[in-house]
Amino acid sequence: MAVDDVATNPERIVAEIHRQLGDIAPPVPIHEIALALDIDDISEARLGRLEGMLVTETVRDIGAIVVNSSSSYERRRYSVGHELGHFLCQWHVQTQGKLFECSRQDMAQPKGDPVHVRQESEANLFAIELLAPKRFVAPYLNRYPDLEHVLSLHSKLRISKAAAARRYINLHRQRVAAVFAKDGQFQYIERGGDFPYIRLEKGQPLPTLPRAARDNPTSEMVETDAEEWPGLKRSDELSVQCLEQADGHAIVLLYLSTESGAD
Repeated sequence: MAVDDVATNPERIVAEIHRQLGDIAPPVPIHEIALALDIDDISEARLGRLEGMLVTETVRDIGAIVVNSSSSYERRRYSVGHELGHFLCQWHVQTQGKLFECSRQDMAQPKGDPVHVRQESEANLFAIELLAPKRFVAPYLNRYPDLEHVLSLHSKLRISKAAAARRYINLHRQRVAAVFAKDGQFQYIERGGDFPYIRLEKGQPLPTLPRAARDNPTSEMVETDAEEWPGLKRSDELSVQCLEQADGHAIVLLYLSTESGAD
């Protein structure tokens, strides 16, 4: 694969990769792609707080990727895509020495130095565009918002539920958002389109959430009082659905079915 001629932004690089792959069926063969693009080795190790590392020179003749062996298969696939993004975006600068070191925070909502945030955001864009191209997600976007679609994308594309939820929110035509929670407390939010800003800080308790049935991790979508969510107004028609996960984690889908929003 020769992609150097289009290596000016992550989306152009991914578009060229998918052009060369043709009309493949999911899941995207991320390891094979990386090895075809001068990644010499992909290995697994316990990385502690890190999800992935890329070892390479300033001139990207060759590279090696290490992903966290403690993470799920789907998250490891995303980490390979993320590190491949750093490798192919040749304007990215190593965080230290010959290394790119990337945490789970970097792969969700990077923070800190502006250059770091830009590079991590571009690597995330590369990974999700490669692993979940719009044509794979499009069949789910003309339907009523539902976390069952996120689970289907997770299974079909072999990406994590969190990555599937973020991609679903970002591409959906309706006014939706995904709140990521731990033990009933707010962690962060992914807002689609013109969904209003939710005024919650990390660690703050969430409003009461609908509970899933015993045999299904996903609750029903229920209408609720929008004013329970800081930033929304009484006139907003808000529906909420919850996907319960292991260790107290949850993904909460917020759906506004009116045109009004927060001031």
